[in-house]
Amino acid sequence: MEKSRIFGALWTNGRVPIFCCITLVVLVVNQFLPDHIREVIDQVCEETGVTAVDVRLRGQLSQLKLEIDIDSRAGVSHEECAAVSRGLDERLEEDPFWSKVRSLDVSSPGADTPVRHTWQLAKHVGRTVRVTTTTGDVIEAPLAEVTDDGVVLNVTTGTGRKAVVTAVDVPSTSIHEAKVVLQW
Repeated sequence: MEKSRIFGALWTNGRVPIFCCITLVVLVVNQFLPDHIREVIDQVCEETGVTAVDVRLRGQLSQLKLEIDIDSRAGVSHEECAAVSRGLDERLEEDPFWSKVRSLDVSSPGADTPVRHTWQLAKHVGRTVRVTTTTGDVIEAPLAEVTDDGVVLNVTTGTGRKAVVTAVDVPSTSIHEAKVVLQW
């Protein structure tokens, strides 16, 4: 018996395949953002008055795309996104890792993006939010208040005249995910 190096097939007498499996070689490159790059991102964001709430590195080898979502209590303007982008380019211009980054995208989180910090919900008071707790419970209700310790949701039980609205406190430590529910 002979094993083909290319196809991974076992043959007898060179004619009848006993085992045939085409093996594809896939190069998977796990790229991690170096700590010093993340530190510069945080510094530039702090100087601009925003917070980097999510940083993603995509692509492979020298064709990397760096995506940064920034936010602040007052929201994010186009000028702030541009300032963060310019600040990163200026500070990291000579960095060997930065030469691998072919695309930089600095933006605010999308409307349907889960929030990373409770303070991000403060600008959504009155809107309906979906909170998934660490125990797996899902609460979808209007957001009444955001505190340092968590959120307060106005949960309605019953319908019509029998509807009762109860304020439910959800501590920050119990929130697994929180999302604003878009109303169409």
